[in-house]
Order: sequence, then C-alpha cells, then structure tokens
Amino acid sequence: MKNTLPHIVLVLLLLLVNSLGYSQLFKGEIIGGINRSQVDGDFQYRFKKTGLEGGVGVVAPIYKNWSLSLETLYSQKGSKQKRMYDDSLDGSYKLRLNYVSVPFMIQYTDRDVVSAGVGFSYNRLVFVEEHKDGYKVDSVSILTKVFDLDDWQAFGDVRVRVYNNLILNARYSYSVDRIANRMMINPENGRPEERDFYNNLWTFRLIYMINEKRPERIEKRKITDND
Repeated sequence: MKNTLPHIVLVLLLLLVNSLGYSQLFKGEIIGGINRSQVDGDFQYRFKKTGLEGGVGVVAPIYKNWSLSLETLYSQKGSKQKRMYDDSLDGSYKLRLNYVSVPFMIQYTDRDVVSAGVGFSYNRLVFVEEHKDGYKVDSVSILTKVFDLDDWQAFGDVRVRVYNNLILNARYSYSVDRIANRMMINPENGRPEERDFYNNLWTFRLIYMINEKRPERIEKRKITDND
C-alpha cells in the first residue's frame, strides 16, 4: 500500500491538471517561497535550516466557500548548526534533504480574503547530504538509504490575499512517520542513543492565482430622499 499511494496521488494531479484545460471552475497556482526547517531527533534544535520551495498547484471549488487543492513542489528541508568551537571538531552540522512534494489540502475561504486548510503531502526524497564538524559523511546518500525515500506529512495552512491575485501563505508541516532511525551521540552525556528522525518545518510562500475570477464587490450606496 505504501508504494501504491504515491501513484494514486500523481494520477489525481494529472486529472486535475487535465480538467483545468476544460473548466473555468479550476484555478491554477504559481508558488514560490522558503522553508525554515529542523529534523527532530538529531539533537539540533530550532528552525535554523533555510531552503527554497517552488512549484505549481490546482484549486477546485467543491461547495460554497470550500475547495480542494493539489500541488507539485520542489522542497529543500533539513537541519543546521553553525560552527561552535575553534578546533577540528568544531560542532558544526548540516543535513540537506531535498524532496519532490505532492500536497493535497481541503480549505475554507472567508470573504475571498482569508483561507485556512488542513491536508497531507507525499514527499519523495531526491537528494540527501550530511556534514559533521565540517566533513561530509560519505555513508549518507540516496543509495545507502539511511533516510527513507518516502515521507508522509500532515500540515496546517493559512492564506491571506495581499493584492489582487497575489496571496501570502504560511504552512506548518510534520512527518507522520519517522524518516530515519539512527544511532546518535547525546551531546549532554556523550553516550550513543537510538533516535527516530522526523521532518519539522514552517513554510512561507507567495502564491499567484491563475484563471481566477473573483466575485464582484457590490458597494452599498445610501439613497437620500429629497422629497
């Protein structure tokens, strides 16, 4: 089932994109922004890793103010710690996890200005690289499969229209299942410890809506009776 679900999501995306060419109800999205991420479990805390995220999406209204959306994205995640000591073991750490992501979301839009939604995303790992104390860890790569190639995440999403078809978006995502299980050295006591890893990130994006027909605003005018 785990291998089947990604194919189902991709088929749904193709169906939505195909429908966009035949229906004015569907709206397109051009998406760009940044991730602020960390990986829970690696003893590196706070959202210090910055990565890019970009792609396209399709939005389908389903009932009144409710809609569904499906996106395809390239998303850079991971973890980071700057150099802390002036010696060969400088305490620095960098983990790069790059994914192709397919998020699916249901959202509610209030007054055509503010939206809130929840969803899940399938993420396929396409690049991984790890550095410790300034040196690359050769045992960590796509081929060695230290990190799972598949990552399912749940997320919450808030959007605010800032100008015409331009929307400001904030999203919080967290892995539903672990992306790795590794032996790590606990920095507090120096002992090895088995740890589960999870992606944990905030994403801040700008979205430009395509094929969107906003409802006309009707201004209420006060009528003065001079009679």
